[in-house]
Parts: sequence; structure tokens; C-alpha cells
Amino acid sequence: MRYHCKSAVLLVFFLILISCRQDVIPVEDNTSQEVPETPQEPADKVQGGPGTMGWTSETVSEGLLLHRFEGYDPVTCARQRVRVLDVDMNSNKYRIEFVLASDKVGSALAKEKGAIASINATFEPQSVYIRVDGIEYHNISNSYIRDTDVPNWKNDGAIYMREDGTVYLEYSGKGMNLAQQRRYYRLHTCPNIFSSAPMLIDNYDPVGENFVPANLTESQLNSYNYEHPYRHQGVTHPRTVFAMTGDNHLLLIAIDKDRTYGTVAGMSARGMTQFLKYHFNPQYALNMDGGGSTALSVRGRLVNTPSDSGERSVPTFLLVYEKK
Repeated sequence: MRYHCKSAVLLVFFLILISCRQDVIPVEDNTSQEVPETPQEPADKVQGGPGTMGWTSETVSEGLLLHRFEGYDPVTCARQRVRVLDVDMNSNKYRIEFVLASDKVGSALAKEKGAIASINATFEPQSVYIRVDGIEYHNISNSYIRDTDVPNWKNDGAIYMREDGTVYLEYSGKGMNLAQQRRYYRLHTCPNIFSSAPMLIDNYDPVGENFVPANLTESQLNSYNYEHPYRHQGVTHPRTVFAMTGDNHLLLIAIDKDRTYGTVAGMSARGMTQFLKYHFNPQYALNMDGGGSTALSVRGRLVNTPSDSGERSVPTFLLVYEKK
């Protein structure tokens, strides 16, 4: 009997000891412990771009570079031909002009006005917002694209220039309906505004990758009206893109497509976004009018190859000038 009592006492003592040890062992409290955030990719980190295979660069003038890409691109998995005019907006040597013109080609317009470079800008004026030097010329008058039944989708973002010459891109019309976009741009205080779509990169976020559903096949894309955003931005075309880097470089980009022999692929919205992210990692990027309108001229000569037989007359341009 004494043995059983002694055993019982020892058992109780052992259980108390275990209980006490559990009280003093530190327990991880995930609710109160600060969990470190996953480090974001540095804004200036690029994997390709000028200086890597396929790229060549020339200095047009101090703070103004022309980058050329020719060859197989590992991002789009296709042969590409791309021209990028890199304007260092920190240098205070260059100014940008927003131009609304009619029956003009960019290279001739640049020569006429004494500009060092030109590039095409917006889609058809009736579908977008255009303000130049404080005068509103077009306020998205078309609710549908051209003569189709496709609702107007071409105003999600815009390129702006303030009175002091500062140029920036903004995802202005994100989540807005057409009436809200019209009101937003009309009330904006910037004297120069060209709207367009889609936004490709918004504060380093590659939003253009998801503009068109990734699961649509080529035949499904081609079943849409040509002006439908899924087909318009889901298939490969020549493209014009404006981009701004985190260190305030304005990139004017012409992407070619060989429509006759297919030796140069062109890009979709997703392809453009991934290409820019890989080669330049800009903070912002906006798709502009493309197709046969894509034309970049430097010092009076075309530096890309338009898909039409020659340079097309278009309504709007960005011109680059050397300050005097």
C-alpha cells in the first residue's frame, strides 16, 4: 500500500514538473511577431537591355541615345526589331512638344519645325482625349470605336506635360467609365494631354500582361471584331510605346513587324509588357497607336521600318527638340 501511495505521489510530482516546464518554454506567437516582407525587385534591375546580346546603341547627342534591337528575343520567343530613343529628361537639354497636325508625316514635320526627333502618338482623334498648349481639341467624342459596335476602350492612361516641361505617364482612367474619363481629362490642369490604352506598366506593376486573357487562342482572338481590345491587343502588330524610367528617362519606342515575309514578329500587349520589363524595367509604360502608323525619326531620317510602304500621315506626334 505504501508503495502504491509513493508511486502516486511521484507521478503527480512528475506531471506538475512537466506542466511547469511547458509554462517557461517560449512559444512562437505568429499573431504578434512581425513577419518580414518579401523583398521587392529593385526598381533599377534589368536582365537584358542595351549592352546585352542583340542591342546596339549610338549617342545622338549628350543625354540622347538611340538603342537598336535586332534578332531573337528570349522574352517574346521571336525575332524582333525595336528602336528606342532614350531622352534623359534630367539633362535639361531637351524639350518635348505635343503636336496635333493633319496630313503630315513625322520625319517631314520634324525637319519643318527644327526638331531632332519625332514619333507618332494617339489613335484616331475622335476616340481619345487631346489637349495641346492648353487648348482642348478632342474629348473622346466617340462612344464606340470608329464605325463599329465596339465600346471605346482607348483612354485608360495618358501622357502629360506640365507648363514647366515635366513629362509623365499616368494610369488616369483606371476603373472609370467613358463619362468619368471625359470628365477627368477635361478637369485636369495639365496643358498637354494625349490619352491612350492599354497601360502596360503602372509603377512597375506589369498590368499589360493581363489586358487580354491569356487562355484565348489565336483563332479565338481573330474571331473578335478587329477593333475589339482582345483582338487589337492580343495579336502581334507593329507598336508604338511611351515609357518613363524611375530615373526620369523618357523612352520613345517603335516596334516593327514584317507583314510581308514574317521575318519580324511584332508584339501583343502582353509581349510588349514583358519585353519592356525585361530589357528596361520602366516605372510606367503606355501603348500608343501602332500598325502602319508606327514611325520614329531621328535627325530627319526614319530609324524603324514602317509596315506600310512608307511613312503614314497621322494626326498627333511627340517631337523632341534640343534647347537653345
